[in-house]
Amino acid sequence: MEKSDFTLRILIVEDEALIASSLALSLEEAGCHVTVAYDGQEGFERAIELQSDLIITDYMMPRMNGLDLIVELRANGLKMPIILMTSLPQRNLPKTAADYNAFLSKPFDEETLLQLIKKQTARSQ
Repeated sequence: MEKSDFTLRILIVEDEALIASSLALSLEEAGCHVTVAYDGQEGFERAIELQSDLIITDYMMPRMNGLDLIVELRANGLKMPIILMTSLPQRNLPKTAADYNAFLSKPFDEETLLQLIKKQTARSQ
C-alpha cells in the first residue's frame, strides 16, 4: 500500500500484544493511523467511538470473540470493511449472520495484509 494524502484509520482488535504491536507498526509505516483494542468488548467500544475506515479483528479473544464483535457492529449500523483473522480454517468457523468482508489466515505476511486492506478499502469507496 502506498502512502497517500488519504490516511486510513484502522482499528486492530487483537488480544495478543506482540501480534497487535507488530501489525500496528507495519500499518503505521505504510501511512495508516492505527488504534489497538485488546479484546472484543474494547474493540466494540473503540469502533463505535472512532468510526474507523477498516477493522482488523482476531476471532478468538476474551470478552467477545471476533464474530460476535462483527455481529454487534453490523447491528449498530457500522458498515466499514472488516478483515477477520484466525489460525483456524475458515470452514471451521461457526455459521453466523455476521458479514465480514475478508478472511485472513494466520500466520500471514505483511504484503498479503496490505494488499487485502487495499482491496477492501477500494471496494468500500
